[in-house]
Amino acid sequence: MVDVTSVTRAVVPAAIALALTTPAFAEPCPPLHVRNPDGNYIVPGVQGDIHYSGDRALDAYVQQGPRRRPAVVVIHGGTWSSGSRVAHVGQMLDVLTQAGYHWFSLDYRLGGLPRFEESLADIRAALAFIRCRARELGIDPNRLALLGEDSGAHLAALLAAERSPGVIGAVLVGGFYDLTTTPGVSQDVDAALLARASPATRVVPAMPPLLVVHGSADGEAPIDQARRYCAAVVRSKGRCRLLEVEGASHRSENWWPSQWGYKRDMVAWLSALASPLPGPHRPHPTTTLLKDLVYSTSAHLKLDAFLPRARTPVPAVILVHGGGWEAGGKTTYVTPLFEPLARAGLAWFSIDYRLTPASAHQDQLADVRQVIRFVRDEHTRFNIDPARIVLVGESASGQMVTQIATEDSSLAGVISFYGVYDFLSMVTDTSPRSLLVRLFRRTVLDDDSRALLRQYSPLYQAHKGMPPLLLVNGTGDRLWLQAQAFALRLTDLGARHDVIVLEGAPHGLENWEGHAEWTTYKQRVVEWIRQMVRFPSTSSDK
Repeated sequence: MVDVTSVTRAVVPAAIALALTTPAFAEPCPPLHVRNPDGNYIVPGVQGDIHYSGDRALDAYVQQGPRRRPAVVVIHGGTWSSGSRVAHVGQMLDVLTQAGYHWFSLDYRLGGLPRFEESLADIRAALAFIRCRARELGIDPNRLALLGEDSGAHLAALLAAERSPGVIGAVLVGGFYDLTTTPGVSQDVDAALLARASPATRVVPAMPPLLVVHGSADGEAPIDQARRYCAAVVRSKGRCRLLEVEGASHRSENWWPSQWGYKRDMVAWLSALASPLPGPHRPHPTTTLLKDLVYSTSAHLKLDAFLPRARTPVPAVILVHGGGWEAGGKTTYVTPLFEPLARAGLAWFSIDYRLTPASAHQDQLADVRQVIRFVRDEHTRFNIDPARIVLVGESASGQMVTQIATEDSSLAGVISFYGVYDFLSMVTDTSPRSLLVRLFRRTVLDDDSRALLRQYSPLYQAHKGMPPLLLVNGTGDRLWLQAQAFALRLTDLGARHDVIVLEGAPHGLENWEGHAEWTTYKQRVVEWIRQMVRFPSTSSDK
């Protein structure tokens, strides 16, 4: 069997050598017009919303200092039908920034797998635009690496097989390689299209080097697909390293802290591919988007903060990411909320908190309480009104913020996206993955354990004196029934609450991106916050 766990020692393929000497894409090309100087609200100094083709746009980050660095083109996933340049990839943008790379994050057409060629056409156009404007962007047009995740990795693999000009390698995270045998993809799709769209059928001699990062427990694209694909690349005289992430599921956003070592390995591989960088990362100075502020020295916890330019104190929103209580961080899951809140003139704080199994659920709630105290104590520094703080959570953290709402009536409002409100209905055993074991470290489902689950279930702890609540749910979400039951309970109690229902929407803000019928929630959520904190609209609010 071919050993694909290490990079094959080989000379640079002829196609890549040619790309290294090819001039940037010729004029004319669209002008470099930054339509959002505030960037992407994830990394300070980003040039945001740059049109590259049709109505498609990209975000660009150019490091300070010597500029002729390699650049990474980031292609988000979303199973070909959802996602955006700020969804699914936030943590990757953070990693690339700290590693000293220029990067570009793209939007592209989302028509589902049957229209994957349109997505490819958009990414080709973005690559051509980047190379055409390389001088203005200060990048090397012949040292571009692709980084795709999920369906974005599938698209990156197809582009690598085309040996696109300037592309010297690709990182494929959680990709799809043989669509004819991929569970959940092959249904209701023409077999000929599946074969044509599969990277396994597109392997060509002398492809650019590939790093294939894949979870060993991936149930959507089994690890054997990645193994066979990487082996086929090597047999075709290409270079492919397969990095198996032990026990990891499909989406890299859902990987646990114990599995985050892949980020270090990814950076090392990129550095070997693109030669040493001309200098370390130097953050762009900013007073509006602040990164990695420590709010808990004992637990080493940090937050990112957006602070609008304002003469008087403004309301603040604290964002608590989801992730099943065991995954995620301050630039995962909740990133689609950053821009609408910022454009509304609201300050926001996106936080890290301790994750299971290293910490118990009680510790996580303690972290949320602490960050509320921290923001209130530092209100003068942040120019925010401590009496107008709204707490927002989603999925696992939807349970956390509504649980906090049962004990902190001083909050101006609490918003829960598709939260968990009843642990009792979700716990039926004490297997290792049981919430009783993971969150509360109980191994016996007895009366005491049931009482504990009830104690931390907002459905049973809710009362009339809670701050106003907003529940946001899609009807295509398995937690929709819990939301309905919780809303009925709040009605019975006479607790003030509102509900936003998105017909057919699945679980996850990131999966609503690209769907105009679902992203209407953004303006509706902003308007609800305005009413709760008595904050008028601004000219920049869109």
